Amino acid sequence: MGSPYRGVADALEGAAATRGKLAKIERMAGALAPLSGPELAAAARLLSGSPYAEWEQAVTSVGWATVARAASAVTGWDLETIGASARAIGDLGEAIGLLLPPEASGRSGLEILEVDDRLRALSARRKAAEKAEIIEDLLRRASPREAKYLVKTLSGGLRVGADLATVEEAIAAAFGSPREAVARARRDSGDIGETAAMAREGRLDEIRFRLFHPIGFMLASPIENAEEVAGELSLFAAEDKFDGIRAHAHKSGSRVALFSRTLDDVTAQFPEIALALGAAPGQFLLDGEIVAWKDDRVDSFFRLQRRLGRKAPPADLLAEIPVAFVAYDCLASGETPLFERAWTERRAELERIAAGGGFFLSAVRDAATPAELEDLFRAARERGNEGVMLKRKDSVYLAGKRGRAWRKWKKALATLDVVVTAVEQGNGKRAGMLSDYTFAVRDGDRLVNIGKAYTGLTDEEIRKMGTRFRKITTARYGPVRAVAPEVVLEVAFDTIQKSTRHKSGYALRFPRIVRIREDKLPAEADTVQRVEEIWRGIQGM
Repeated sequence: MGSPYRGVADALEGAAATRGKLAKIERMAGALAPLSGPELAAAARLLSGSPYAEWEQAVTSVGWATVARAASAVTGWDLETIGASARAIGDLGEAIGLLLPPEASGRSGLEILEVDDRLRALSARRKAAEKAEIIEDLLRRASPREAKYLVKTLSGGLRVGADLATVEEAIAAAFGSPREAVARARRDSGDIGETAAMAREGRLDEIRFRLFHPIGFMLASPIENAEEVAGELSLFAAEDKFDGIRAHAHKSGSRVALFSRTLDDVTAQFPEIALALGAAPGQFLLDGEIVAWKDDRVDSFFRLQRRLGRKAPPADLLAEIPVAFVAYDCLASGETPLFERAWTERRAELERIAAGGGFFLSAVRDAATPAELEDLFRAARERGNEGVMLKRKDSVYLAGKRGRAWRKWKKALATLDVVVTAVEQGNGKRAGMLSDYTFAVRDGDRLVNIGKAYTGLTDEEIRKMGTRFRKITTARYGPVRAVAPEVVLEVAFDTIQKSTRHKSGYALRFPRIVRIREDKLPAEADTVQRVEEIWRGIQGM
C-alpha cells in the first residue's frame, strides 16, 4: 500500500495555519522525510502546487465549471449553492471541503501516487466531461481536507503562504542538504520532485542543467541617488535600465522559449523575437528585456503594452508595434550553466554569442564619480529608458533573489494622492493578506480608477489595513473586495500614459505606495485634471 496523500494535505493545512516561515518549513519537511523515490518526487511537486515539473510546461487545464460540476455530483449540492459558498468563503477548495457529506470525514483517503497519476491524466483529456469524471472519482474517496487541497491544486493556487523556495528549504531540512545546493539543483533541473529524490540519496551534484523551463530572475536593490554608491563605483559596470518586459530567452537549435519574470511562457506573444533567436547559431540562455522598438531605439512601454497578453498577435499589430530582445546577461552557453561565474565572464560570453545576431546587446559604461553617474542617468532618460542599472563586475547570478550586487536607479515622475476603491489578496508570502489595492482619483463628484499598487507598505501596515478594509467592505466579487472610499494613499510612479483600461482614461507605470495619508480626506485626493496636467508635461504640450 502506498503512502497517503493525507500527509501532503496535512502539511499544507499546517503551513496555512501558521505565519512563521520556519514553522511552515518544519511542517513540509515532516511530510517529506518518510518518503522516497517516486512518492517523494510527487509529494514535493504537490506541496509546490502542481503535479508537474516546471520543465514539463504542462497544466491540468481544468476550469471552475468542471470542478464545480464534479463537486455537485459528489456533495449533492447544486451549482448555485456551490458558487455562493465559494464566493462567501473566497476559495472554491475550502467550500467543497465543507460541503462534502459527513461520512467523508471517515474516509481512508487517497494515495500520493494515485493523486499524481489522476491529476496528470487530466492534461491528456480534451472533453470537460472526461475531466469531471476523474475529479469526481477523486472527490468521492477524498477526506474533506484532501478535497480542499486537491481543488486548490487544480485552481492553480494553494494560498498557504509558501512557495517553491519554502519547499526547497523543507527538502534541505528533511535530508540534511545544504540550502544553496538544493536551490541550485532545482534551478538546473526545473523539477522540485527530482531535486527532493536526489537530495534524499545525497546525489544533488549529479543533477544536470536543462533548458526550457522557467528560472527565477536576479533582482536589483534600489538606490535613491548617486551618492549611495560613491565609494564603490569602481566595482560596478553601468547599463541603461530598459522600460520593457524582463525575459529569459532559451535557445537550442531552432527551438526558442521566452519566459517572463512571472515565469510564464510568452514565446507566442513575440513571434518575431523567437524567429530571430531561432536563426542565431548555438545553444544558450540569455537574460534581457523585450522592448517596443522604433527607429533603432527602445520605444514607449505603453506601446509595448498593446502587445501583452496576445497569444496570437495579428499581422497588423506586429507591423504597427515591432519588438526586439535586448540582452544583458548570459546564463548558459552550450550545455554549461554560467550562474556561478562572475559577471565579467558572463558578459564576455554574451558578447561572443551576440556576434551571431538575433538580438541587440546592452551597452556597458563606467562611472568613476557620482557626477559621472548622474550624467549616465540623464543620458539614459534622454534615450527613453528608465534609468541606470549597476552590476558588480564580480557578481554571480543569484536566480530568484534580490541583493546589493545589482543596484537600480530610477526616479519617480511625481506622486498622486488617491483613494482606495478595491482590495484583494496578494501572493507568495502575502497570500491571505489584503495587499493589492486598486485606487482612483476624483472626477467631479465621482471616483475613477487609475491604477493598482501592491508594494511600498510593510507586512505590519498591510495587516492593520487588512483589518480596516474588512470592516469597510461593501461587496465581494470572487477574491476582490469593493471597499468604502475612505482610505487615501500617496502613490509614486515613473510615467503616465493615456489608456482605455481605467475609467480615468490614464494608466500609471510602476505605481508604488509612498505612505498612507491619514491626514487627508477622500475629498482632498488629486483629480483627473491634475493627472492630465502631468501627462501634458510629459508630452511637452
